[in-house]
Amino acid sequence: MADGFVPSYNNEEERLEEIEKNKKSYRIRITLLSIVAVIVVATVIIVSYILANRNYSKYEKYEEKMDLYGFSQVYENGRCNTSDKVTKSEAVKMLLACLYNVSSIEGIALPTEETYPNAIWVEYAIKQGFVTREEVNASNANDKVKYQEVLVWMYNIKAKALNIEPDTEDNFNVKDINAYNPDQQLAIKDMLNSGIITVNTSKIKGGKKLYKGKLNELIINFAEKYNTITVGDAKININEEKIPTNADRYTYTLANVNKEVYEIPFINDGGEGFISPVEYYPNNKQYFTQIKTYVEGYYDYLLTVDSATISTAQMKRKLKKYAYEQFDDQKLEQYVNYVKANNIKLTGKSTVQMPCVYFDGKDYRVRVKLDITVESSNTKDNLLFGDTNVTYNDTQATIYIDAILAKNDTSETLFVVETPISKLIVKNSGSVLSKEV
Repeated sequence: MADGFVPSYNNEEERLEEIEKNKKSYRIRITLLSIVAVIVVATVIIVSYILANRNYSKYEKYEEKMDLYGFSQVYENGRCNTSDKVTKSEAVKMLLACLYNVSSIEGIALPTEETYPNAIWVEYAIKQGFVTREEVNASNANDKVKYQEVLVWMYNIKAKALNIEPDTEDNFNVKDINAYNPDQQLAIKDMLNSGIITVNTSKIKGGKKLYKGKLNELIINFAEKYNTITVGDAKININEEKIPTNADRYTYTLANVNKEVYEIPFINDGGEGFISPVEYYPNNKQYFTQIKTYVEGYYDYLLTVDSATISTAQMKRKLKKYAYEQFDDQKLEQYVNYVKANNIKLTGKSTVQMPCVYFDGKDYRVRVKLDITVESSNTKDNLLFGDTNVTYNDTQATIYIDAILAKNDTSETLFVVETPISKLIVKNSGSVLSKEV
């Protein structure tokens, strides 16, 4: 074999080895690149997830109160999960539910022929000037709502429904304030100044789709700031010194109610079927105005007695609206005759101690303060209708009772069950002596 001659099969073998070596090197590079790409993508996902959760976590504290106040169930899926997105019509519904403290607006708004989601809420909001038809309508009701839109709607509700003068001073350094139109800027400033927005105040990011966490913040802060979850003009207690030791048994406590009143033990607390005030509130808050009206109407009449004007027919007519059952005419007549014979004249006032409404396992109960003044009387005994062996030692008395309520067969309305006040007393001023066992 001549020098320098290489057989073809040797060249082929080396060629194949080189090819295999290149393929292996290529596969290694591809694998390494793939691993790097996966790591980069995973890192981006993880960082995004961490940042998102960090942002969401700031709002999670509002979820508990959304449940507590009965607002969670108003959402389309019945949940207030912070990260869920919100539609336009759903946002309108939630704002009105916060304003009126209701889960249904049928008792407030007129029926509508519109059939898109939450139409009755939206049509009402349009009529009230809270939103415009261009902003929410049948074609976009299910679109995801932007944060800046909701801020303007809440601003409108505050001004038009609550008649509260907006505070639009430039007190916060909002970095993206110039990204918004004049209406949006006013709404942002007012929501910040009034303490409705308390999280992420330096940059609003109003152009982004709204998630429930941010809406929960608006709803809870608005409800507490403007007392929309209370009845009438009652104010939520924010004084730490007046917080009762059993505050966890109530949805809220009121500024004008002594904490000792809330601390009075409930009837049959812990017994079978017992439902505490905090448990009763979310699904029954829509009846609280009616409860206050009926209970105070009933007891105000019983505490206001005048021998010169009282009559059996008058008592029956006045109490009929509020009472669970009809009164016994003979029992009424006996009391009227007793009042006239003893020249009894009483003045007084009843005040429901909201939100102390509960179920004792048998009866619905509501705590009531009774202030009684004896203007004149020839006797100290049995001055109130239904009294038996009760002595009023002073001319003024303050009594706390847990009145009994009941529903009839035709509605969810709670009526007052006729019961002697002496059997309902949970605390008195010491001027009333009950001789009943």
